[in-house]
Amino acid sequence: MSVIESIGPAPGTTANVAVNQVLRAKRRQAVQQVALGVGFPLLLLAVWESCARTGVIDQRFFPSPSRIVAVAIDVVSSPTEAHLVVRDVLATLGRAVWGYMLGAVLGVIVGAVMGLYRPIRDAIAPTIYATFPTPKLAIFPLLIVIFGLGDASKTALVTFGVFFMVCINTLSGVLYANPIYRDFARAFRLPLHVQWFRVIVPSALPSIMAGLKLGIGQAFILVVSAEFVSANDGIGYYIWNSWQILDISRMFVGLLIVSMLGGAAVVLSNTVERYLIPWAKRS
Repeated sequence: MSVIESIGPAPGTTANVAVNQVLRAKRRQAVQQVALGVGFPLLLLAVWESCARTGVIDQRFFPSPSRIVAVAIDVVSSPTEAHLVVRDVLATLGRAVWGYMLGAVLGVIVGAVMGLYRPIRDAIAPTIYATFPTPKLAIFPLLIVIFGLGDASKTALVTFGVFFMVCINTLSGVLYANPIYRDFARAFRLPLHVQWFRVIVPSALPSIMAGLKLGIGQAFILVVSAEFVSANDGIGYYIWNSWQILDISRMFVGLLIVSMLGGAAVVLSNTVERYLIPWAKRS
């Protein structure tokens, strides 16, 4: 057998044709995915714009996308207003990030411990499942009493909401992971810390990442909602203040900023997911 034959199929062979067909199918799928992901939002915006221009919807309360973009450009062009918006974005991000990190860490630890130790799960799980459906914003007044009107109460609210998402998903990941992994670790008498970080957590990572990604949305929902109620800065305050003075276009600019922050966070989490669990590829 020659060196060329040992490397792979020669051009024109059946195997080579099959490989080319697979590559072309993947390229078509990628193009279709991008087209649908970009085209559908553009279609919705076009319908919105058309309805606003033809008077189907009231532009006083639902300004057209072109109007919102024009106002956003005015906001960015004004140094004073741009500075205030940046301040609000940083305030919201600070509260969301700190609350998210605390809730995620606590959720992973508590969920993993509950999954590994039956007595702890029997003791804690009923309380977690019973309090999970409670609207998190309903306990915000209590958090204000405990932590005050500052950032601590808003961060605690985010922590509380993210904790449930991550904890429940981590518990499911540990419980339904392949038991052979833990049997293997016990058979070889691996140290406890090795079992945790090399066997238990990696086997539950797909479910943990699902909880972490759900927690991102929960964090932004709760921090913006809390800023509606009690804040002098933040994107939630910017949105609510714009509504109170009936500056609806700027209110939509605030909503656009929240959407962009959430989208960027999801893209970042997807990148981290591909790095942490490359074996869990989606079909």
